[in-house]
Amino acid sequence: MATIRTTEQIGKRLRDLREKAGISQERMAELMGVSKGQLQKYEYGKNMMNTEKLQRAAEALFVPVQEFFMEREDVLPLKVSEKLLLDSYRAIPDKHVQESILTIAQNATKHGE
Repeated sequence: MATIRTTEQIGKRLRDLREKAGISQERMAELMGVSKGQLQKYEYGKNMMNTEKLQRAAEALFVPVQEFFMEREDVLPLKVSEKLLLDSYRAIPDKHVQESILTIAQNATKHGE
């Protein structure tokens, strides 16, 4: 049986993933539709995220929701094309270009709905 993750562990995972993605607290709060103060409460385990907020966080970070329930060293298998895309994205030195690519990807997924 899987270990139940605490609110604090999920919040720490959110913070780790956000920092790894290079997203500020202000931007992450905006993407999730919450205040910066509320995001801080999530990240420090003071408040529990509901399913909607978990999904918004996952979407903003381009990770599956289950990523919040995994140990830091656990890795989801990636297809070769996904790894190439991720490595290419991370190699872009300009954060504005990265944000533009994220916007394009988000818009492209909305057209498929």
